[in-house]
Amino acid sequence: MKFRNAYTKDKSKGKKMSQEVNTIPDQNLSIRELLDRHSRGLPLGASQKQGEYFDTEIPIYDDLVDMMEHKKQLVQDHKDLTKKIENEQKAQKQKATAEAVEVAKKQLQDIGSNTTNVVS
Repeated sequence: MKFRNAYTKDKSKGKKMSQEVNTIPDQNLSIRELLDRHSRGLPLGASQKQGEYFDTEIPIYDDLVDMMEHKKQLVQDHKDLTKKIENEQKAQKQKATAEAVEVAKKQLQDIGSNTTNVVS
């Protein structure tokens, strides 16, 4: 096994860089222009990244036991929400099938009443 240090010769040739230039001519601003644009709320010509803020608070734990209890609570909440979603989906399916049965019964009654009118 060889070790690298300042005195060993490196046999790697390094990374090959492309000759493509990514700069745009005359894209410089003076300090005065930067401050003026910033004070007026104008874009500075650079990409601006906005932070993402969420409503959930990030808990800070003093003890590992607290962290494990919080994890158990989160797992239980996940199970409860999953059951609630499944129950709502089942209720929607039952409602849809009940509506389909009602429509089919109505169509059968309409067909039955039309055939009796034709026969008489």
